[in-house]
Amino acid sequence: MANPKIRLKAAGYHGIQNMQFAPATETGYAATPLKLLYAKNLNPTALLEAVEQYGDNRLIFRIPSDTGYEGQIGTTGADPELEKAIGYSIESDNGLITTDVTQYLRGALYYEFIERDEHGAASVVKVWLFNAEIGKGSASHATNTRSLEFGEYTYPFTVYGDTLMDAAGTAPFRDAKGMGRKAFMYTARPDDEEYDNFDKAVPTPKVASPSGG
Repeated sequence: MANPKIRLKAAGYHGIQNMQFAPATETGYAATPLKLLYAKNLNPTALLEAVEQYGDNRLIFRIPSDTGYEGQIGTTGADPELEKAIGYSIESDNGLITTDVTQYLRGALYYEFIERDEHGAASVVKVWLFNAEIGKGSASHATNTRSLEFGEYTYPFTVYGDTLMDAAGTAPFRDAKGMGRKAFMYTARPDDEEYDNFDKAVPTPKVASPSGG
């Protein structure tokens, strides 16, 4: 596999916008994602540990155990349509009822942020997180004083990842030693080929073709 593209490091990044969640289906992901309005923050934290092998009174090697990401989604308030889709909110004649969780719903989580180069020029980066599980939200409230304090609603999430596919997208990728990989996060920048439509549907994570195209 050859990919000659050189990616430059950004001088800084900020913001979060246009968050979406595409629930998983029997054949992949929903074609029409739910729009999650008014995102405030997102903090994907790597779930990476190591298993160590010892022999001859020394550490021989370490095996990484990389199981994805976890974190929280912060929003300006509860998202009723998301909570109904996840399954722990149910409509009644007089409002929305929050119930117990009977199962976790997984899907693909999308968001955008802004990168800037050393001259301050901005570009939008688009990101998909694969096989993400969103949990029950938590609210915070504070009494109004002379300085108003807005509440914040947070949803925990875990990213389990999908199978990384070969260049054709028809079979799992295998490296020269037969090892497969998991795809957790897919990021597109303005000079990538499918950038304009990257947010329209959940993409298939696949490696570059041998020619690099």
